[in-house]
Amino acid sequence: MPSSTIKQYFHLVLVILIAVLLRLYFQIGHIFSDDSYYSFLSFTLLKGDFANEYLGYPVFPLRMAFIGLTAFSMKVFGITEFATLFFQFLFSLLNILLVYKTAQLFTSNNRIAIYAALLIAFFPTDVIFASIGFPDLINIFFINLGIYFLLKSHCQKKFYLAFIGGFSFFLSMQFKENTYYTLILLFTLSVYSLIKNKNLNLQLLIGIFFIGANYLVEGFAYLLLHNDFLYRITITNLNYQYSFYDFFPFTAQKLSGSNNYFRNLFDQIFLINVTSIFPRRFYLFLPIATSVQTYINFRKKEQPLLNFWFWGTAILMIFFTTSFNEYKPLDLARSWYIYPLLMPMLILSSIFINRFSKLIKNGLMVIYILGSLIMCFEYENFFDKDNLNLLKSFLRDNPAKMIYTDHFTKCSIDLIREYRSDNSNRILGNDFDFKQINKGDWVLFNQKHIAELRMQKHQIPDFKVLTTSQFKHVTSFNDFIFYEKLH
Repeated sequence: MPSSTIKQYFHLVLVILIAVLLRLYFQIGHIFSDDSYYSFLSFTLLKGDFANEYLGYPVFPLRMAFIGLTAFSMKVFGITEFATLFFQFLFSLLNILLVYKTAQLFTSNNRIAIYAALLIAFFPTDVIFASIGFPDLINIFFINLGIYFLLKSHCQKKFYLAFIGGFSFFLSMQFKENTYYTLILLFTLSVYSLIKNKNLNLQLLIGIFFIGANYLVEGFAYLLLHNDFLYRITITNLNYQYSFYDFFPFTAQKLSGSNNYFRNLFDQIFLINVTSIFPRRFYLFLPIATSVQTYINFRKKEQPLLNFWFWGTAILMIFFTTSFNEYKPLDLARSWYIYPLLMPMLILSSIFINRFSKLIKNGLMVIYILGSLIMCFEYENFFDKDNLNLLKSFLRDNPAKMIYTDHFTKCSIDLIREYRSDNSNRILGNDFDFKQINKGDWVLFNQKHIAELRMQKHQIPDFKVLTTSQFKHVTSFNDFIFYEKLH
């Protein structure tokens, strides 16, 4: 092996080791959010009563690969918070290797590949979400893996690689529903290839076939299980109704307060979605650097596929509908929605950085690393890490205490206490009788959780009773407030 290759892989291993330390230092863990439902579904799958008594988002049980992977981790490591985070951490590290290999494949430049690996190693969103139980990171890993193998198959004329890529697309759909972006991009490239070259690209057809096959196989499975071939679409529409406040036009109305459709549409696309990508501080302005590089590429007629990947994905994320029934642009305010755009953005940003002299390149990387560390601390504040850690410690220190709370928060309590005892109960229904709570038992109240559950049309009782003489305040961890029943 040439010494230059050894040196290159040494640098890559060093980048991965730094990434490990960075992710361990900034680990967030369970955040009492969507991860609570995923952990509950994984636990029920492990115990053989999948989704029994599940009251969360309708679409979550469809993400079986993510739930199954977490259940497998629980089987290996025990039913712990760590088990729900192991594969996120692992795939975050694998993503560094994939970014490196993909950048190498696109550019044939080892230095650009190392820059790309370094960028993702320090990218704040990836650092933080390596230790949060959401499916986005793993989902996009398999989509990007599919793109890598399709491109490699095309370059090396080895068609079996395209089948590996197609299967990666197939698998990604069972983590989260993002492959429709990829399907549109592959279809557009196929049409372009047919028009320009008068033939169809076999690799693209294989990728399209596997994505289509997923819908067919899944559809027949749902037909047998639920008598509904379009069950995924049915559930997706139910999910829109269940959490309507997370989708257009309500997301735009939060900004302007307007009921005018076209005003809301403009606000959603340009004031929310565009600004959520390009000038966003959490992304350290890499999308802007990427945009400059795509312009340079266009002028020089270089890297057209990378340009298409970035802008095609960006346009779809900003403008494309998330519903088959009506036009609903995705709301990109959540910073982890950047994942579909991350791979081409990092590679193009690395090409941009590599244009400069060594002194400027080093300066830019130092600024990027410092910015990354600052944003990681900002993420910790955003997720209220300190209070969450204190809350988790408090729950673990009181494993035998009976706690009453809403069904959403209960999922998190049970996970943190590792399902070791049946010492938690749901507060559900307008007619819930607080008198059934025994003296000395606790009630855990979170106003934000209750407000959201009410928007989801769950029947929740009035918690004003907690401020009466029947209860006393025990302790608080920001939004999480414990009360004890006195009599």
